[in-house]
Amino acid sequence: MSIPAHWKTATLAEVAEVLDSRRIPVNAKERAKRLGPVPYYGATGRVGWIDEALFDEELVLLGEDGAPFLDSRKPKAYRISGPAWVNNHAHVLRARPVTTNLFLKFVLDSADYRPFVRGTTRLKLTQKDMRAIPIPLPPLNEQQRIVATLEEQFSRLDAAEASLEGALMRVRSAWRAGVASLIHPAWPEAPVGEVAQVRGGILKNPSRRPVTNTAPFLRVANVLRGKLDLSDVHRIELFEGDLAKYVLEPGDLLIVEGNGSVDQIGRSAVWDGSIAGCVHQNHLIRLRPSEALLPEFLGICWNSPILAGKIRAAANSTSGLYTLSTGKVSHVLVPVPPLPEQERAVQRYEALVTRLTAVEREIRIGLGRSRHLRSALLREAFAGRLVNPAPDLATEVAT
Repeated sequence: MSIPAHWKTATLAEVAEVLDSRRIPVNAKERAKRLGPVPYYGATGRVGWIDEALFDEELVLLGEDGAPFLDSRKPKAYRISGPAWVNNHAHVLRARPVTTNLFLKFVLDSADYRPFVRGTTRLKLTQKDMRAIPIPLPPLNEQQRIVATLEEQFSRLDAAEASLEGALMRVRSAWRAGVASLIHPAWPEAPVGEVAQVRGGILKNPSRRPVTNTAPFLRVANVLRGKLDLSDVHRIELFEGDLAKYVLEPGDLLIVEGNGSVDQIGRSAVWDGSIAGCVHQNHLIRLRPSEALLPEFLGICWNSPILAGKIRAAANSTSGLYTLSTGKVSHVLVPVPPLPEQERAVQRYEALVTRLTAVEREIRIGLGRSRHLRSALLREAFAGRLVNPAPDLATEVAT
Protein backbone atom coordinates (compact mmCIF):
# COMPACT_ATOMS: atom_id res chain seq x y z
CA MET A 1 0.00 0.00 0.00
CA SER A 2 1.40 3.41 -0.93
CA ILE A 3 1.58 6.11 1.74
CA PRO A 4 2.14 9.90 1.64
CA ALA A 5 5.71 11.06 1.09
CA HIS A 6 5.97 12.68 4.54
CA TRP A 7 5.06 9.42 6.32
CA LYS A 8 7.55 6.80 7.42
CA THR A 9 7.23 3.02 7.49
CA ALA A 10 8.52 1.23 10.56
CA THR A 11 8.32 -2.33 11.85
CA LEU A 12 6.01 -3.18 14.72
CA ALA A 13 9.07 -3.82 16.89
CA GLU A 14 10.17 -0.22 16.27
CA VAL A 15 6.86 1.34 17.30
CA ALA A 16 5.85 -0.94 20.19
CA GLU A 17 7.40 -2.79 23.10
CA VAL A 18 6.53 -6.47 23.18
CA LEU A 19 5.67 -7.66 26.72
CA ASP A 20 4.91 -11.29 25.89
CA SER A 21 7.42 -12.58 28.45
CA ARG A 22 5.07 -11.43 31.21
CA ARG A 23 2.12 -13.51 30.00
CA ILE A 24 1.04 -16.53 32.05
CA PRO A 25 -1.65 -18.99 30.86
CA VAL A 26 -4.00 -20.41 33.50
CA ASN A 27 -6.41 -23.19 32.56
CA ALA A 28 -10.13 -22.95 33.25
CA LYS A 29 -10.01 -25.46 36.10
CA GLU A 30 -7.36 -23.46 37.93
CA ARG A 31 -9.13 -20.15 37.23
CA ALA A 32 -12.28 -21.57 38.80
CA LYS A 33 -10.32 -21.80 42.06
CA ARG A 34 -9.03 -18.24 41.66
CA LEU A 35 -12.09 -16.25 40.67
CA GLY A 36 -11.72 -12.53 41.25
CA PRO A 37 -12.36 -9.07 39.80
CA VAL A 38 -9.48 -9.02 37.28
CA PRO A 39 -10.29 -9.63 33.58
CA TYR A 40 -8.49 -12.60 32.02
CA TYR A 41 -7.79 -11.94 28.32
CA GLY A 42 -7.17 -14.21 25.34
CA ALA A 43 -6.79 -13.90 21.58
CA THR A 44 -9.90 -11.86 20.83
CA GLY A 45 -11.10 -10.49 24.16
CA ARG A 46 -11.93 -11.31 27.75
CA VAL A 47 -12.36 -15.06 28.34
CA GLY A 48 -12.78 -15.09 32.12
CA TRP A 49 -11.87 -13.58 35.49
CA ILE A 50 -9.04 -14.15 37.96
CA ASP A 51 -7.93 -12.95 41.39
CA GLU A 52 -4.82 -10.90 40.57
CA ALA A 53 -3.24 -8.85 37.79
CA LEU A 54 -0.14 -9.24 35.64
CA PHE A 55 -0.58 -5.78 34.09
CA ASP A 56 -2.09 -2.49 35.22
CA GLU A 57 -1.85 0.02 32.37
CA GLU A 58 -3.21 0.77 28.93
CA LEU A 59 -1.99 -1.85 26.43
CA VAL A 60 -2.82 -3.28 23.03
CA LEU A 61 -3.45 -7.02 22.68
CA LEU A 62 -3.03 -8.69 19.29
CA GLY A 63 -4.14 -12.27 18.72
CA GLU A 64 -1.36 -14.84 18.47
CA ASP A 65 -3.65 -17.64 17.32
CA GLY A 66 -7.38 -17.95 16.85
CA ALA A 67 -7.78 -14.35 15.65
CA PRO A 68 -9.58 -13.60 12.34
CA PHE A 69 -6.36 -12.56 10.59
CA LEU A 70 -7.71 -12.96 7.06
CA ASP A 71 -11.11 -11.32 7.59
CA SER A 72 -10.74 -7.62 6.86
CA ARG A 73 -14.12 -6.87 8.48
CA LYS A 74 -13.14 -8.12 11.95
CA PRO A 75 -10.74 -6.60 14.51
CA LYS A 76 -7.51 -8.42 15.28
CA ALA A 77 -6.31 -6.17 18.09
CA TYR A 78 -8.01 -4.57 21.08
CA ARG A 79 -7.06 -2.04 23.72
CA ILE A 80 -7.23 -2.75 27.46
CA SER A 81 -6.57 -0.60 30.51
CA GLY A 82 -6.37 -1.16 34.25
CA PRO A 83 -5.65 -4.44 36.05
CA ALA A 84 -5.47 -7.38 33.65
CA TRP A 85 -4.17 -10.91 33.18
CA VAL A 86 -3.23 -12.07 29.67
CA ASN A 87 -2.75 -15.65 28.51
CA ASN A 88 -0.41 -16.92 25.81
CA HIS A 89 -2.96 -16.57 22.98
CA ALA A 90 -2.52 -12.80 22.73
CA HIS A 91 0.59 -10.70 22.15
CA VAL A 92 0.97 -7.82 24.61
CA LEU A 93 2.08 -4.48 23.15
CA ARG A 94 2.86 -1.06 24.60
CA ALA A 95 3.19 1.84 22.14
CA ARG A 96 6.53 3.62 22.06
CA PRO A 97 6.62 7.48 22.07
CA VAL A 98 6.44 7.59 18.26
CA THR A 99 2.78 6.58 18.37
CA THR A 100 -0.16 5.85 20.69
CA ASN A 101 -1.90 2.66 21.75
CA LEU A 102 -5.12 3.65 20.00
CA PHE A 103 -3.37 4.46 16.71
CA LEU A 104 -1.52 1.14 17.02
CA LYS A 105 -4.78 -0.74 17.60
CA PHE A 106 -6.38 0.80 14.51
CA VAL A 107 -3.40 0.21 12.27
CA LEU A 108 -3.16 -3.43 13.39
CA ASP A 109 -6.82 -3.93 12.51
CA SER A 110 -6.04 -2.77 8.96
CA ALA A 111 -2.78 -4.72 8.48
CA ASP A 112 -2.36 -7.43 5.85
CA TYR A 113 -1.42 -10.54 7.83
CA ARG A 114 -1.12 -12.93 4.90
CA PRO A 115 2.70 -12.78 4.71
CA PHE A 116 3.05 -13.18 8.48
CA VAL A 117 0.65 -15.89 9.72
CA ARG A 118 1.39 -19.61 9.54
CA GLY A 119 -0.74 -22.74 9.63
CA THR A 120 -3.82 -24.06 7.90
CA THR A 121 -6.83 -24.71 10.13
CA ARG A 122 -5.70 -22.42 12.96
CA LEU A 123 -3.52 -19.51 11.87
CA LYS A 124 -0.70 -18.44 14.18
CA LEU A 125 1.22 -15.18 14.33
CA THR A 126 4.58 -15.84 15.97
CA GLN A 127 6.34 -13.10 17.88
CA LYS A 128 9.16 -13.07 15.33
CA ASP A 129 6.78 -12.59 12.42
CA MET A 130 4.71 -10.03 14.32
CA ARG A 131 7.75 -7.86 15.01
CA ALA A 132 8.33 -7.55 11.26
CA ILE A 133 4.84 -6.27 10.38
CA PRO A 134 5.20 -2.90 8.59
CA ILE A 135 3.49 0.02 10.30
CA PRO A 136 2.68 3.25 8.38
CA LEU A 137 3.76 6.13 10.63
CA PRO A 138 2.50 9.67 10.02
CA PRO A 139 3.59 12.58 12.24
CA LEU A 140 2.06 12.41 15.72
CA ASN A 141 -0.23 15.37 15.08
CA GLU A 142 -1.62 13.65 12.01
CA GLN A 143 -1.94 10.37 13.91
CA GLN A 144 -4.12 12.16 16.46
CA ARG A 145 -6.40 13.56 13.75
CA ILE A 146 -6.67 10.15 12.07
CA VAL A 147 -7.61 8.55 15.40
CA ALA A 148 -10.15 11.30 16.16
CA THR A 149 -11.78 10.90 12.75
CA LEU A 150 -11.91 7.11 13.03
CA GLU A 151 -13.40 7.30 16.51
CA GLU A 152 -16.07 9.72 15.33
CA GLN A 153 -17.00 7.59 12.32
CA PHE A 154 -16.87 4.32 14.26
CA SER A 155 -19.07 5.83 16.97
CA ARG A 156 -21.71 6.54 14.32
CA LEU A 157 -21.37 3.02 12.94
CA ASP A 158 -21.64 1.61 16.47
CA ALA A 159 -24.94 3.44 16.94
CA ALA A 160 -26.23 2.26 13.56
CA GLU A 161 -25.24 -1.35 14.25
CA ALA A 162 -26.81 -1.24 17.72
CA SER A 163 -30.05 -0.06 16.11
CA LEU A 164 -29.90 -2.86 13.54
CA GLU A 165 -29.12 -5.47 16.20
CA GLY A 166 -32.13 -4.20 18.14
CA ALA A 167 -34.23 -4.62 15.02
CA LEU A 168 -32.99 -8.22 14.71
CA MET A 169 -34.09 -8.90 18.28
CA ARG A 170 -37.51 -7.49 17.48
CA VAL A 171 -37.73 -9.78 14.44
CA ARG A 172 -36.98 -12.79 16.66
CA SER A 173 -39.58 -11.62 19.18
CA ALA A 174 -42.10 -11.22 16.38
CA TRP A 175 -41.33 -14.76 15.20
CA ARG A 176 -41.86 -16.19 18.71
CA ALA A 177 -45.09 -14.26 19.16
CA GLY A 178 -46.29 -15.20 15.68
CA VAL A 179 -45.64 -18.91 16.19
CA ALA A 180 -47.28 -18.82 19.62
CA SER A 181 -50.39 -17.29 18.06
CA LEU A 182 -50.66 -20.21 15.64
CA ILE A 183 -51.04 -22.81 18.39
CA HIS A 184 -54.34 -22.64 20.24
CA PRO A 185 -54.41 -23.84 23.86
CA ALA A 186 -57.85 -25.42 23.31
CA TRP A 187 -56.50 -27.88 20.72
CA PRO A 188 -56.42 -31.53 21.87
CA GLU A 189 -53.01 -32.98 22.69
CA ALA A 190 -51.50 -36.43 22.50
CA PRO A 191 -48.12 -37.99 23.36
CA VAL A 192 -46.07 -37.77 20.19
CA GLY A 193 -45.43 -41.52 20.35
CA GLU A 194 -49.15 -42.07 19.71
CA VAL A 195 -49.29 -39.93 16.56
CA ALA A 196 -45.80 -40.54 15.10
CA GLN A 197 -43.29 -43.35 14.81
CA VAL A 198 -40.27 -42.60 17.01
CA ARG A 199 -36.94 -44.14 16.09
CA GLY A 200 -33.27 -43.65 16.92
CA GLY A 201 -30.44 -43.76 14.39
CA ILE A 202 -27.23 -45.59 13.57
CA LEU A 203 -24.39 -45.68 16.10
CA LYS A 204 -21.19 -44.70 14.32
CA ASN A 205 -18.19 -46.91 15.14
CA PRO A 206 -15.06 -48.18 13.31
CA SER A 207 -17.03 -51.01 11.66
CA ARG A 208 -19.18 -48.34 10.00
CA ARG A 209 -16.31 -46.80 8.06
CA PRO A 210 -17.64 -46.36 4.50
CA VAL A 211 -16.21 -49.04 2.19
CA THR A 212 -18.59 -50.85 -0.18
CA ASN A 213 -22.25 -50.51 0.87
CA THR A 214 -22.43 -46.84 1.83
CA ALA A 215 -25.20 -44.30 2.28
CA PRO A 216 -25.42 -40.55 2.97
CA PHE A 217 -25.46 -40.04 6.74
CA LEU A 218 -27.00 -37.05 8.55
CA ARG A 219 -25.38 -35.84 11.77
CA VAL A 220 -26.31 -33.33 14.46
CA ALA A 221 -24.40 -30.65 12.52
CA ASN A 222 -26.82 -31.06 9.60
CA VAL A 223 -29.94 -30.26 11.66
CA LEU A 224 -30.47 -26.63 12.62
CA ARG A 225 -33.59 -25.14 14.18
CA GLY A 226 -36.27 -25.32 11.52
CA LYS A 227 -33.88 -25.94 8.62
CA LEU A 228 -31.22 -28.31 7.29
CA ASP A 229 -27.59 -27.64 6.45
CA LEU A 230 -26.56 -30.17 3.81
CA SER A 231 -23.27 -28.53 2.86
CA ASP A 232 -21.26 -31.34 4.51
CA VAL A 233 -23.02 -34.71 4.47
CA HIS A 234 -20.87 -37.70 5.44
CA ARG A 235 -21.30 -41.35 4.39
CA ILE A 236 -21.54 -44.52 6.49
CA GLU A 237 -21.33 -48.25 5.86
CA LEU A 238 -24.67 -50.06 5.94
CA PHE A 239 -25.25 -53.64 7.06
CA GLU A 240 -28.07 -55.95 6.02
CA GLY A 241 -31.47 -54.52 6.88
CA ASP A 242 -30.14 -51.06 7.80
CA LEU A 243 -31.55 -49.22 4.82
CA ALA A 244 -35.11 -50.44 5.38
CA LYS A 245 -34.84 -49.61 9.08
CA TYR A 246 -33.15 -46.21 8.98
CA VAL A 247 -33.79 -44.64 5.56
CA LEU A 248 -35.37 -41.21 5.79
CA GLU A 249 -38.60 -40.29 4.03
CA PRO A 250 -39.75 -36.78 3.09
CA GLY A 251 -41.71 -35.39 6.02
CA ASP A 252 -39.66 -37.11 8.75
CA LEU A 253 -38.85 -34.77 11.63
CA LEU A 254 -35.25 -35.04 12.82
CA ILE A 255 -34.66 -34.04 16.46
CA VAL A 256 -31.30 -33.34 18.10
CA GLU A 257 -30.90 -35.61 21.11
CA GLY A 258 -28.57 -33.27 22.98
CA ASN A 259 -25.39 -31.25 22.47
CA GLY A 260 -24.69 -29.75 25.89
CA SER A 261 -26.70 -26.56 25.35
CA VAL A 262 -30.09 -26.35 27.05
CA ASP A 263 -31.29 -23.86 24.42
CA GLN A 264 -30.43 -26.23 21.58
CA ILE A 265 -31.87 -29.42 23.07
CA GLY A 266 -34.60 -30.80 20.82
CA ARG A 267 -33.98 -28.49 17.88
CA SER A 268 -35.41 -30.05 14.78
CA ALA A 269 -36.00 -29.82 11.04
CA VAL A 270 -38.25 -31.62 8.57
CA TRP A 271 -36.40 -33.85 6.11
CA ASP A 272 -37.03 -32.66 2.57
CA GLY A 273 -35.93 -35.78 0.69
CA SER A 274 -33.28 -33.88 -1.26
CA ILE A 275 -30.75 -36.73 -0.91
CA ALA A 276 -31.97 -40.18 -1.88
CA GLY A 277 -31.29 -43.09 0.43
CA CYS A 278 -30.20 -40.93 3.35
CA VAL A 279 -29.93 -42.35 6.90
CA HIS A 280 -29.22 -40.66 10.26
CA GLN A 281 -26.98 -41.06 13.29
CA ASN A 282 -28.07 -42.16 16.75
CA HIS A 283 -27.84 -38.59 18.13
CA LEU A 284 -30.78 -37.68 15.90
CA ILE A 285 -34.24 -38.99 16.77
CA ARG A 286 -36.62 -39.51 13.85
CA LEU A 287 -40.34 -38.78 14.08
CA ARG A 288 -42.47 -40.10 11.22
CA PRO A 289 -45.93 -38.51 11.59
CA SER A 290 -49.06 -40.60 11.19
CA GLU A 291 -51.97 -39.48 9.05
CA ALA A 292 -53.20 -37.45 12.03
CA LEU A 293 -50.35 -34.95 11.72
CA LEU A 294 -48.97 -32.89 8.85
CA PRO A 295 -45.14 -33.03 8.94
CA GLU A 296 -44.87 -29.25 8.50
CA PHE A 297 -47.32 -28.68 11.35
CA LEU A 298 -45.38 -31.03 13.65
CA GLY A 299 -42.16 -29.21 12.74
CA ILE A 300 -43.70 -25.82 13.57
CA CYS A 301 -44.98 -27.06 16.92
CA TRP A 302 -41.75 -28.82 17.89
CA ASN A 303 -39.61 -25.72 17.28
CA SER A 304 -42.12 -23.37 18.88
CA PRO A 305 -41.51 -21.55 22.19
CA ILE A 306 -44.65 -23.25 23.54
CA LEU A 307 -43.12 -26.73 23.32
CA ALA A 308 -39.65 -25.59 24.40
CA GLY A 309 -40.50 -25.91 28.11
CA LYS A 310 -41.96 -29.39 27.64
CA ILE A 311 -38.88 -30.52 25.72
CA ARG A 312 -36.47 -29.15 28.34
CA ALA A 313 -38.49 -30.83 31.10
CA ALA A 314 -38.35 -34.13 29.23
CA ALA A 315 -34.60 -33.74 28.61
CA ASN A 316 -33.72 -32.96 32.24
CA SER A 317 -32.06 -35.64 34.37
CA THR A 318 -31.03 -36.07 37.99
CA SER A 319 -27.38 -35.62 36.97
CA GLY A 320 -28.10 -32.10 35.71
CA LEU A 321 -27.37 -33.05 32.09
CA TYR A 322 -29.92 -32.38 29.37
CA THR A 323 -30.44 -35.07 26.79
CA LEU A 324 -33.36 -36.67 24.97
CA SER A 325 -34.07 -40.30 24.19
CA THR A 326 -36.70 -42.03 22.09
CA GLY A 327 -38.57 -42.86 25.29
CA LYS A 328 -38.55 -39.27 26.54
CA VAL A 329 -39.56 -37.89 23.16
CA SER A 330 -42.44 -40.36 22.89
CA HIS A 331 -44.10 -38.86 25.97
CA VAL A 332 -43.94 -35.19 24.92
CA LEU A 333 -47.46 -33.84 24.39
CA VAL A 334 -48.08 -32.19 21.01
CA PRO A 335 -51.21 -30.45 19.65
CA VAL A 336 -53.33 -32.59 17.33
CA PRO A 337 -56.07 -30.35 15.86
CA PRO A 338 -58.14 -31.37 12.83
CA LEU A 339 -56.16 -31.45 9.58
CA PRO A 340 -57.86 -28.35 8.08
CA GLU A 341 -56.72 -26.33 11.10
CA GLN A 342 -53.20 -27.72 10.75
CA GLU A 343 -53.20 -26.65 7.08
CA ARG A 344 -54.31 -23.13 7.99
CA ALA A 345 -51.59 -22.92 10.67
CA VAL A 346 -48.94 -24.02 8.16
CA GLN A 347 -50.11 -21.42 5.61
CA ARG A 348 -50.03 -18.65 8.22
CA TYR A 349 -46.60 -19.79 9.35
CA GLU A 350 -45.21 -19.73 5.82
CA ALA A 351 -46.57 -16.20 5.31
CA LEU A 352 -45.00 -15.13 8.63
CA VAL A 353 -41.62 -16.63 7.71
CA THR A 354 -41.68 -15.01 4.26
CA ARG A 355 -42.38 -11.59 5.75
CA LEU A 356 -39.88 -11.80 8.62
CA THR A 357 -37.17 -13.38 6.46
CA ALA A 358 -37.37 -10.42 4.06
CA VAL A 359 -37.03 -7.99 6.97
CA GLU A 360 -34.13 -9.92 8.48
CA ARG A 361 -32.36 -10.04 5.11
CA GLU A 362 -32.47 -6.25 4.82
CA ILE A 363 -31.16 -5.85 8.37
CA ARG A 364 -28.25 -8.20 7.72
CA ILE A 365 -27.43 -6.36 4.49
CA GLY A 366 -27.23 -3.17 6.55
CA LEU A 367 -24.94 -4.82 9.09
CA GLY A 368 -22.72 -6.12 6.31
CA ARG A 369 -22.45 -2.69 4.74
CA SER A 370 -21.50 -1.18 8.09
CA ARG A 371 -18.72 -3.72 8.58
CA HIS A 372 -17.42 -3.17 5.06
CA LEU A 373 -17.46 0.57 5.71
CA ARG A 374 -15.27 0.06 8.79
CA SER A 375 -12.74 -1.79 6.65
CA ALA A 376 -12.86 0.94 4.01
CA LEU A 377 -12.30 3.67 6.61
CA LEU A 378 -9.24 1.85 7.96
CA ARG A 379 -7.82 1.39 4.45
CA GLU A 380 -8.28 5.05 3.65
CA ALA A 381 -6.85 6.12 7.01
CA PHE A 382 -3.59 4.24 6.60
CA ALA A 383 -3.17 5.12 2.95
CA GLY A 384 -3.18 8.79 4.01
CA ARG A 385 -6.53 9.59 2.41
CA LEU A 386 -8.80 10.01 5.45
CA VAL A 387 -7.50 13.38 6.69
CA ASN A 388 -5.53 16.12 4.98
CA PRO A 389 -2.12 16.93 6.44
CA ALA A 390 -1.79 20.43 7.84
CA PRO A 391 0.45 22.65 5.68
CA ASP A 392 3.18 22.73 8.31
CA LEU A 393 3.09 18.94 8.57
CA ALA A 394 3.40 18.19 4.89
CA THR A 395 7.16 17.99 5.20
CA GLU A 396 7.41 16.90 8.81
CA VAL A 397 8.93 13.47 9.36
CA ALA A 398 7.62 11.15 12.05
CA THR A 399 10.17 10.57 14.75
